[in-house]
Amino acid sequence: MTKKWAIFFLFAVVAATVLFGLTLSNTKFDYDFDKFFKPDDEPTQYFNEHRDTFGTDNDFILIGVVNQGGVFDPSFLSQIEKLTAEVKELPYVKDVISPATLKHYVREPLTGTVFQTPVIRGDRTKDSIRVFSDPSLVDNIFSETAPAISLVVITEPKLSKNKSDVISTALKSTIDKYKFDDVHLAGRAIGQVVYVNKIQTEFILFMGIALVFIVILLFVMFRSFRGVLIPLATVLVAVVWSIGILNLSGKGISILLNMLPPVIFVVGMSDAVHLYSRFLEELRDGATKAHAIHQMIFDTGLAALFTSITTAIGFASLYLTGIPALQEFGVITASGVIAAYVISITMLPAWLVLTEPPHKVINNEKGNWQRQLDGILIPIIRHRKWVFIGTIVIALGFGFAASRLELNNFILEDLKPDEPLRKDFAFFDVNFAGVRPFELGLKLKEQDDSFLTPQNIGKLNKLENYLKSTYGVHAILSPVVAAKESNRMRHGGKNEYYVIPDSERDWKKTEKDLRDIVKTGKLKPVLAKDQQYARISGRTGDLGAQYFDSANVALQTFAEAEGITKTMDIEITGTGTLIDRTNQNLVFSLSKGLGAAFLLIALLMGIMFRSIKMVLIALIPNLLPLLAIGGVMAILGIDLKMSTSIIFTIAFGIAVDDTIHLLSRYKLEMRNGRSSNQALRNSFVHTGKAIIITSIILFGGFISLCFSSFQSTFYIGLLVTLTLGFALFFDLTILPALLARKED
Repeated sequence: MTKKWAIFFLFAVVAATVLFGLTLSNTKFDYDFDKFFKPDDEPTQYFNEHRDTFGTDNDFILIGVVNQGGVFDPSFLSQIEKLTAEVKELPYVKDVISPATLKHYVREPLTGTVFQTPVIRGDRTKDSIRVFSDPSLVDNIFSETAPAISLVVITEPKLSKNKSDVISTALKSTIDKYKFDDVHLAGRAIGQVVYVNKIQTEFILFMGIALVFIVILLFVMFRSFRGVLIPLATVLVAVVWSIGILNLSGKGISILLNMLPPVIFVVGMSDAVHLYSRFLEELRDGATKAHAIHQMIFDTGLAALFTSITTAIGFASLYLTGIPALQEFGVITASGVIAAYVISITMLPAWLVLTEPPHKVINNEKGNWQRQLDGILIPIIRHRKWVFIGTIVIALGFGFAASRLELNNFILEDLKPDEPLRKDFAFFDVNFAGVRPFELGLKLKEQDDSFLTPQNIGKLNKLENYLKSTYGVHAILSPVVAAKESNRMRHGGKNEYYVIPDSERDWKKTEKDLRDIVKTGKLKPVLAKDQQYARISGRTGDLGAQYFDSANVALQTFAEAEGITKTMDIEITGTGTLIDRTNQNLVFSLSKGLGAAFLLIALLMGIMFRSIKMVLIALIPNLLPLLAIGGVMAILGIDLKMSTSIIFTIAFGIAVDDTIHLLSRYKLEMRNGRSSNQALRNSFVHTGKAIIITSIILFGGFISLCFSSFQSTFYIGLLVTLTLGFALFFDLTILPALLARKED
């Protein structure tokens, strides 16, 4: 590289960095659950139709208020009434359901006039009896297990982060005016504020931890200001480019993309360290600066190109999952990895061309690294039989453990158990109906049929009773609720009549009421206009995907046994159900991605080494870490879910880098006429230090994710770090043992 080209490359990198830097002020943060659903899947399409017909299932905020003196205390209820009135006036609030708004409809038998009577009338004993004999209020507005009531705040649909901030701040400010014993908040808008605020905080935290760790490591490794500055400047530019690419794509930083900066930081640093280490190595061996730069670019640079491509393939393979959130993370991170390589292979050599070589390094002796690496290699060559046996035993042990991995997930598993938001959600799971939405869609098979017939209302009632008693759904809304309310209305508002009419005469009156209500549009949230598509909605506790998987099967079995499915199709849907199904299908989706990454990387290695045997030798040390991490997950009781599944494709793409660097040097030594064992020793000694150092850098970058308050990010950091540790171990043991066999 001439000085003219060096100046050109530096100018080009600086110009591009300025352009990308100008987009940094436009960086936004994203929390969109819909991106975790496959848009072309039938369950997702059904959910979208269901939501378009009846409305969203999670646009509410729950306010749980505890009063140790009892929930029917007049002064407490007076405060609740005032709170309800204030909350109704907050921005983006459509309605509030609370003890202060509860009314029973009553029809005057002589005139037919309908009037309302309040449920709470000021008599503690009678109010308590009235409330706890009303199944529509128990576990919905009033708790059976705690002296607490719940306010259900209905918000505008799909509130943005800014709108969620406004309503969350206003709601907390309003509640703070009152001296309640205890208050708990839950719901989508509250969760969105907490999640995005944590993403913003951790975005800076991860970068800070990775930066400090790598600066210290670079100084220990190179013991010079130049040795820290050159690689550090290279990767900082790569991070700016990556965030710029993210901004230009119009995407926001999500829980997954929050890991983009530290990932690019450490992956880019790996390229920079390998390149700069090769430059210093050539200088130590007496080469001129020009020759050292040439070798750095065309030997190590070529290997770095292959490692960058394999890493990018690992991330890009997430596109095959079909899940938008993973697709965005995979493609943008892969683009950042390639950008980091382009910066390293242009900016770093250009910098070295335009500056004087570090004279102190030229005469610096090789330290203890050669002796230490020889101390590792020689016993492996001498005892490679035992290395093979030990590797097989380890593989079998981890393989057996990995076979016991289980699929499971919880809606709030991203938050650690001691997080206040998770405790608030748990409060509603324990004392009320829960927070997880439940949605059941029902479509009649006969075109001239209607859900307002006594037969179909009866079937819906059977389903409701099963859902309450067996499945665990409460706070239910459906056409049946309207039928029961109509029957109670015609019997003086007495709770014992909150049932389906059992006489034909009473049913005809109820049916007439229902058809009158349909005309007003009040049944639109639970019944489609053609009366052939109905909805049963409610809330449950966050009991885990395994529970709901078996519960859904049992519900389908019950519906078939009761003959319900003969006249109507039922489909369990909703946000929670789609999350569960996404995780269940993720193993197959990620298997496709991992398989594609495996084939592409094998093909790349085949092109690089032109030998099937070398391809097999290269892949073995990188498949073993995946088996090992699967075993570790099973041993530690970590379930297979979205956050833990993606580490297999990510780690495979990154772990193979060290293997490529070692085998590339091995190929070069063989081409220079070395014997197989001599080529192995030279490769092991010369690249071993850089491999260990870059692995430690990767450890530092990914271990920074373990400081996250999101368990998904924590597990990605922990498990990728462990996988890379296994990869380093197998690269330094089984890989040289496989190569040494060629001398037998």
